[in-house]
Amino acid sequence: MSEYEDKAMPLPSFAMAANSKQSSISSNNGDNSCPPSPARSQIVGGPKYHAMGTPSTRPREVRSASGQKYLVWPMTQDVRDCNDTIHKDISIPPAVQVILDSPPVQRLVNLKQLGCAFNAYPCCTHTRKEHSLGVMELAGRLATNIQHKQRQLNVSDKDILCLRIAGLCHDLGHGPFSHTFETFLKAAYKNEKENPEQYEERNEKYKEQYGVEMPPLPESYEHEKTSCMMIDFALASVGLEIDWDNLDEPLKQIGVGTDREKFGVHLGHDKFQPLTSRDMIFIKECVLGAPLDEPDAPTAQETFMGRGRDKEFLFDIVNNRHNGLDVDKIDYYDRDSLGAYGSCQGNLNIFLRDAAVAKGLCPNPHTCFMCKGTPGEHLMISYPKKHVSSAMNFFATRIKNHENVYTHKKTKAAELQMVDLLLEADKHFGMLLPTQINDPYGSPVPSRFDSFEFQRLPVSRAWMYPRLFLRVDDTIVSIIESKAIENPLPQYGRLREFLNDRRNHKFYKCVAEVEIGTVGGGKFWEMSEDEMKEELLDKHAQYVIQGKLVTLEPDDFIVEKRTLHYGRKDKNPVSQMRFLESKSDQANLSNPIEKLPKAVEVENLPNNAPRSFLRQTIRFFCCKQYEKYELISHAFQQWKLHKMQQVEMPNCVFKIFPENHDDETEDDDDDQLFFSQPDSQPITQDDSELLLSPRKRKDSSDGSTKPAKKRLSYN
Repeated sequence: MSEYEDKAMPLPSFAMAANSKQSSISSNNGDNSCPPSPARSQIVGGPKYHAMGTPSTRPREVRSASGQKYLVWPMTQDVRDCNDTIHKDISIPPAVQVILDSPPVQRLVNLKQLGCAFNAYPCCTHTRKEHSLGVMELAGRLATNIQHKQRQLNVSDKDILCLRIAGLCHDLGHGPFSHTFETFLKAAYKNEKENPEQYEERNEKYKEQYGVEMPPLPESYEHEKTSCMMIDFALASVGLEIDWDNLDEPLKQIGVGTDREKFGVHLGHDKFQPLTSRDMIFIKECVLGAPLDEPDAPTAQETFMGRGRDKEFLFDIVNNRHNGLDVDKIDYYDRDSLGAYGSCQGNLNIFLRDAAVAKGLCPNPHTCFMCKGTPGEHLMISYPKKHVSSAMNFFATRIKNHENVYTHKKTKAAELQMVDLLLEADKHFGMLLPTQINDPYGSPVPSRFDSFEFQRLPVSRAWMYPRLFLRVDDTIVSIIESKAIENPLPQYGRLREFLNDRRNHKFYKCVAEVEIGTVGGGKFWEMSEDEMKEELLDKHAQYVIQGKLVTLEPDDFIVEKRTLHYGRKDKNPVSQMRFLESKSDQANLSNPIEKLPKAVEVENLPNNAPRSFLRQTIRFFCCKQYEKYELISHAFQQWKLHKMQQVEMPNCVFKIFPENHDDETEDDDDDQLFFSQPDSQPITQDDSELLLSPRKRKDSSDGSTKPAKKRLSYN
């Protein structure tokens, strides 16, 4: 028994009251059923009910190794149905309901699927829970289709249930504002490493009060691994845990919650299969798309443990490691398009209907943990050759959404500002969040956290402990704001500015953009974001504006390198898919596994294939609303000319956006972009008296150079 079992929760008060009024459970006849309730058993003409429910729903008593008692309940036998904006009807099996009702999954209600995109697209407010339910439904549909089409593959009802749970839980590791949180963690790691003096006060107070050092941040963060942690937390919240010593037995019972022997799949005719520890490992592997590593396993695994090679295709349904076409993307491409554009493709169901399992040569042998450099055959999800063009359109949707929605200049501006807000809050000791490590009312945590000792943590470490991560969602900004209001300290001044700007919908502005071309683009792209910023500051940092010397500071602007691709960097994702060439191949799909047809890579790309599958852009964002926008614009033009002198005839595309360009719309017409030759120069030793007049604003009838809001204030 684990240490947690030694601390098993006692009987609920209502159960203890029921037992105290009636005879105790007999220890001689081995019957663990609860005694009948006199009040209900006296109903005329009705069945005899029990204190804890009807005979099919009453709990049983379980004793821990230390002798403590707690009750465990069987899951319901009813299937729950709900409506969905994309898939219409969704069915939720009983075992999925148990996980769905757990705190980690309900947390997804407060996580927007597209993070800060709602600032540019007001209807992009759908949540991670909606998306997760959609992925759960599509995973069940695809697996059921394969089960009916190719019965020799022995896809069981339990396999389908596990895939549904994997689809539901695949995004549990996302933080506030989704991928913005990952950007924040990356920035926090870099800032703590390069500017440790900013965190000295926080770290010293932390060690003084709690007697331990602040846990360090890792160099990278993968939300899939945190999803695996939260899957363990979801199990612990219903009294269950994976038992690595008994993989093929029902899950370990560690507390009050769901009966481990009644948590599984109904097979009809009173047949039932409980979920085992191996099944839950399979679920986590489907989410991760790779074998489990520590601490999700006692030791790092070299291959999949949840299912064997004869069912390896199941791992590609939720997270396709071969080519990226999986039910996760099928759902969010349609769901995000509906929120942003008001309509969706609607024809992606062909990838569910016509999917089949065939043998295929590994498209990524050098990164495949099975092939290890030598191309081998896999059982892969494949499609008829007629779907090549549809597959290309599928991946084209990805780059379209990334360019127009996920990395839209206003979306990215709001995201960068949110990152700076979280970074500022992360520096202060007063912004630490309680972990609830010793809270008796907190949700049970997995036994892997028995040695956890941190009572409070900053936002950047919230993902390290499930009880804290449970409370860190999109509402974190309101929590930070409340703390800043309660403690009006001078060191919170910059943080308050960020909070006020967010309240007033004042975000950073995109000043300019460089799209890297095939000729001379390397001179731009080979530089890091920090190097670009330093070069611009070094050569073009000071100007005289209306007789006043103005200096460009590092905090005045942000340089962002953006990569747009079809899902596989510079590779064609369709070339990594496998297709059935002829109808005879499709007719042989019912053959035994060893005689399944071979699906092949397409030799000729469809007409709608692009010339290049990778686009790279560099964008400059102004962190000040009006003060430095014009200055950054001129500095960018000078930097552009300086770089162009180093390369003869580069085919890069330069765009400069006017200060009052409309960030609200998703359709930016390139003809409306502001292109100009520089009408100013930086201060040099030979021309120290240069006067730079600001560009006249388009919204000014009198030719004033002041912003419209400031002009109105003078009237």
